[in-house]
Amino acid sequence: MGTLFVGTLRALLREKGLFIWSLAFPMLMATIFMFMFAGIEDATAFDPVPTAVVADEAWEASPFAEVVEALGEPGDDQLLDVRSFADSSEALHALTSGEVIGVLSVDGGGEPELALSPGLQIGASTSADAVNRSILESVVTAYVRDADLMASLAMADPALLADPDRVAAAFGGGDVTEEVSLTRSAPAQTVRFYYALFAMAALFGAQIAVFAICWTQPNLSPLGARRALGAIGRTRTLAATLAACWLVSFGCLVIAFLYARLVVGVDFAGREGWCIAGLGAAALLACALGTALGALPKIDLGSKTGILTGVVCLLSLFTGLYGEPCMELADLVAREFPVLASLNPAKAICDMFYSLYYYDGLEVFAANVAEIGVFAAVLFAVGALFMRRQRYASL
Repeated sequence: MGTLFVGTLRALLREKGLFIWSLAFPMLMATIFMFMFAGIEDATAFDPVPTAVVADEAWEASPFAEVVEALGEPGDDQLLDVRSFADSSEALHALTSGEVIGVLSVDGGGEPELALSPGLQIGASTSADAVNRSILESVVTAYVRDADLMASLAMADPALLADPDRVAAAFGGGDVTEEVSLTRSAPAQTVRFYYALFAMAALFGAQIAVFAICWTQPNLSPLGARRALGAIGRTRTLAATLAACWLVSFGCLVIAFLYARLVVGVDFAGREGWCIAGLGAAALLACALGTALGALPKIDLGSKTGILTGVVCLLSLFTGLYGEPCMELADLVAREFPVLASLNPAKAICDMFYSLYYYDGLEVFAANVAEIGVFAAVLFAVGALFMRRQRYASL
């Protein structure tokens, strides 16, 4: 049996065409997704607002300069990209040329001023410009409000300013909200396409089992005819064949997974080990699907691979792999027809990745793996039923 396992494994590795869909396809599509979604990630990233300041004597003497300088310090929370100019004419020239969004200055009375280009006025700006404009206006408004509050406190009771804690409480406003996350990782829309891709790649791994099962059938393969006349029984032959199929399918999925994680940078919420374990279950499902299709009687190998391609493409439609409209369709089916969605093995593989990405515990993941196991058991039973009924009058 060990010799049969090794022989089947070598035969599968020599079939280069088997690796087009099970290995090359997911790696190629993951690369395409990486370039497609790069623009989305860049579009949602926040860049500090380019801001000009008129660094004259009034500016240097104003506390507002310290506020702007603090907001322009490099770091993760940098709000402004401050650019200093010696006089207002140079700063306004940078504004009109589009180098900056606004110009901050201080008048003779120490009051901050904000100048915006005409293109940034209400109703004439883009969404990004409107956000930047709002940020600059908020900076000036908050400073003026806090300065007025400080002056009011000084007039009402100058002793209040001697207590730093009371001053901080007056201007801090207190923490009235707490940010919490209901999911393990911050939701990212793009990971759904990668998970759907792995579901499709896993099911396409069934092609490996289709080829191997056909090699065991005497009426479809000379190798199957020789094996039928050998000393090893059919059960042991199938066991060794399926073990080799699972190993090849699982190996392809692991290689594609490592490529997606290390090269493409797909987020799996730090649960790569559990993802690989789930891929083992997905590879088993692929072997079961290939066994059921490969055991179909009176159908040649080419027709079986064509049926497999059609089935996998149809099932992948309801995982949302083919674009945003298909993703909305998949969500609609899952929401309105949950029983129908639960009958889709590709959806079960997607949900397995979702459970690791969104949930802290492993209960949902275990349920998804169990669901995949049920699909595999049913398909193995169907394949065994077909193969038991096959009889050959002559070889």
